[in-house]
Parts: sequence; C-alpha cells; structure tokens
Amino acid sequence: MASPSKSVLVSDPDSPDSGKATPGHLGPGTVKLPVSADQIAELGVRYDCLGPGGLTVTSGTGLSAEVGGCDDSATFGAGIKAKDLHGRKFADTVTVTVGKRTRWRMSVDITTKDGVKQTVHG
Repeated sequence: MASPSKSVLVSDPDSPDSGKATPGHLGPGTVKLPVSADQIAELGVRYDCLGPGGLTVTSGTGLSAEVGGCDDSATFGAGIKAKDLHGRKFADTVTVTVGKRTRWRMSVDITTKDGVKQTVHG
C-alpha cells in the first residue's frame, strides 16, 4: 500500500478529462500517525469518500469503519477512546482499503494519554 505524503488533485476516474479535480488520494493508502499506538487515548477520523465505490478505514483492531458506497458529497466519521477498546489495539497508522479507482481524503484527530491533541491530514 502506498503511504500518501501529501494531498494531490484527483480527477474522476470515470471521466478523467472532464469535471473538477479535487484534493485527495486515489486507491488504497496508509496515513502514518505521529505518535506510537500505545500513547493514543482517543482516535477519531473524518473522511470523504469521493467515489466511485466504498471504503474501509482501520487502525489495528481498535478502529474499523466501512462505507458501502459513496459519492462526491459523502463525509463520514468514526472515533473511539482507548478506555473503550476492551482488549483491542490501535496501530500507529490508519489504513484506507478501497478499490484502485476510488478517491478519498481524511483527517485523523489524535489525543494522547498526556492530553496533547494533534490532527494529521491524509
């Protein structure tokens, strides 16, 4: 899986020569978190699925969210606190599993056990 380092402009895979290109990623990807998984007190993701198709967002066994189908106006979110994991664990990445033609963008909000809040964009 590719690890996106910054947003790029992505056109509609079904009509690459028409329509407006928007910031995002095309196909599967991984967003590296700036803290180790064992330091995360709360993890939240906001993601736009720009279509076509759906996507799954995961971080270890601690966070998993799935959207079956989406379009250009679809924004979703998911979050969980470490105290609610009940044996599950976060990873030091957030992985987006999609078809190779699906476009997406994401923000990850992290609160560490020390109370430091950070946002990573992917």
